Amino acid sequence: MQYGKLYGVGIGPGDPRYLTLRAAEVLRAVDVIFTVISRNADDSVSRKVVEWLEPRGEIRLQTFTMSRDARERTAQVRANAEEILVELRAGRDCAFATLGDAMTYSTFGYVLEIIRRELPGAAVEVVPGITSFAALAARSGKVLVENGESLHIVPSFRAEQAATLTFPPGSTTVLLKTYRSRAALLERLRREEDVDLLYAERLTMPGELLESDPDAIARRPEEYLSLMMVRKH
Repeated sequence: MQYGKLYGVGIGPGDPRYLTLRAAEVLRAVDVIFTVISRNADDSVSRKVVEWLEPRGEIRLQTFTMSRDARERTAQVRANAEEILVELRAGRDCAFATLGDAMTYSTFGYVLEIIRRELPGAAVEVVPGITSFAALAARSGKVLVENGESLHIVPSFRAEQAATLTFPPGSTTVLLKTYRSRAALLERLRREEDVDLLYAERLTMPGELLESDPDAIARRPEEYLSLMMVRKH
């Protein structure tokens, strides 16, 4: 049996002009494109990026739960993977389009694990994409790291982590998904010396905001598509 090919495609931070040539080529060619919408969202940023390409294939939205219940998350991933497996078994090429990079804090990794196990004969190609923190450095004109500095990525900062969070000298720390625990993070940073703080919302998209004043950041409403960069001298 000839299975379809699966592509994991990183589509960048949100502006379709940040798609790579390979990403655009794949998304325009495949039979089915799976992309993600949050359970509580009205629309999907990733779907808008894909639609901008005017692909020939069908676009299907998949919901991935953000629940802290591991069983619920596992069941949701399994259901989405099964939907993709149906198409691959039918010989249709599929793409899983995900914001940022497909292999960096992406839902694609969980799906890929199941598909590799259930359909080991299927071909897989991963197309890298621009991460949110690379976009933040570019849009702000601020160096992310250089020389012997280290880069730390905190994928989902929680308020209870504030007391133990450290910022080593000569490092940059990027904190993703801080929207629900931003107040605790800002309070922690007020006690830190020799740091540069940069906060961003909706990078590369309408409504983009870059802010470095802690008081102004604290007044912002919650925004899921946001992150902070802290550079320690």
